[in-house]
Amino acid sequence: MRELSVRVESSALDEALRETPGTLIKYLKEGVSRAGMEVSRTTREEAPKAETTLTHSIRSNVVGELQRMITSNQNYNQHVVAGTGRQGMPPMQSILDWVKVKRLQPKNAKQDQNDLAFMIARSIARNGTAPNDFYDRAADKTADRVADILNASVAAGLRAAGLRSL
Repeated sequence: MRELSVRVESSALDEALRETPGTLIKYLKEGVSRAGMEVSRTTREEAPKAETTLTHSIRSNVVGELQRMITSNQNYNQHVVAGTGRQGMPPMQSILDWVKVKRLQPKNAKQDQNDLAFMIARSIARNGTAPNDFYDRAADKTADRVADILNASVAAGLRAAGLRSL
C-alpha cells in the first residue's frame, strides 16, 4: 500500500490550530475528501478493464478523520496488483468474455475466440499473471495534484482562521 503524507511546519499554523482548530480541520477534511476523489478517479483510469467490475468497485474510503484509502472490494483485486504464480485453470467464461471485450482474434485462421480463450487460460494456469500495480501508477500521477489540493486547503483554512500570510 502507498501512503502519501504532507507535512506543514509553521508557528502561525500552530497558533491557528490552538485558537481555531475546527476551522482548519473543516478545510482539511474537504481537501482530503476532494483529493481522495481525484486519486480514486485516476486509479479507475489506470485499472485494467475487461468487464469493468474491478474498475467500478474502486472507491475512496474514509479510514480516519483526515485519511482516505483507495481500494476495491473485489476479492481478486490483490491478485491483479501482485500478480499470480502457477495456478489452476481460470474460469473459461471469464477469459472468453475478456477476449471478446478486447476483440482479440487468433493468429491462426482455423481457430476461433474459444480456442484463443483456452490457450490464454492454459498459459495463466502454467505461468500465472504479471503484476499490474495500477494503484501505484495512480499515486504517482496524482501526487503533485494532491499536494496542491492540501496546500490550498491549509491556506484557505488559515485565511478563514484570520491568518493572512505565512
